[in-house]
Amino acid sequence: MRLYIYTIPKAGTYFLADFFSRIGFNNTGFHVARNFVLNTRKLDLGTNARLPEEARENQLFTITLQRMRDGDAAFGHFPLPLLGWTYPDFQHVCAYRHPRKTLMSEFVDFRFRREDVPWLTRSAVAGDAEAFCTYLERHGPAHMSIFAEMIGSSLLRNEPLFTRHSPGLYYMLNFDRLLEDPEEAARLATAFGASASDGRAAREATLQAETKTKTTGLDIDRAALWSPRAEELYRQLEAEEYVRRARELGWDL
Repeated sequence: MRLYIYTIPKAGTYFLADFFSRIGFNNTGFHVARNFVLNTRKLDLGTNARLPEEARENQLFTITLQRMRDGDAAFGHFPLPLLGWTYPDFQHVCAYRHPRKTLMSEFVDFRFRREDVPWLTRSAVAGDAEAFCTYLERHGPAHMSIFAEMIGSSLLRNEPLFTRHSPGLYYMLNFDRLLEDPEEAARLATAFGASASDGRAAREATLQAETKTKTTGLDIDRAALWSPRAEELYRQLEAEEYVRRARELGWDL
């Protein structure tokens, strides 16, 4: 079995890669995209966080997946579960959060951690509240398109005639529940062949570990960034329509 950790951005991508490495999977460090891979093991943690493009290798996702062996885990926002029948030996964790959290968290990453997003630097946009609006306007649609692709994956997961012929595991996970509840870690671990106690221990160890985009050393009043203009831009993204549809499909949002 090979594992693909499919996430909406800022829904635990690197946390889950670390978690699964503690319950028996080999974390390849491959952040999969359609026509490239971020080979994150080539770089130290700090460089991966600040300049992730330095880990880029240009190759189709098919080549990346061919490099994986039994027991390997990769991760990313590429909708591999939509191609589940093509890769029947892959199991999938599909991790999500509410878009209010993921949009804000990705903005914080772009604005305060990464050094390769020039349109969000302080020299480009002085104020943080204005910068958040710039992010929502410029990158919000791309972010929500990933949310939409996961909804598509969820539709396949819920269709018994599809899963009859593509029985690979699609585990839907609200990442916040994993952060909040050790028993969520126990359930996740047992679904992938480990013990409940190993899952609880892995969660605790990962909570203490530094992972690529873990928010440490940042004191930001996120609530204050939700200005009237930001709320209007969020409304224009129709994010709550995505939330409504996801809940209809059984997501715990």
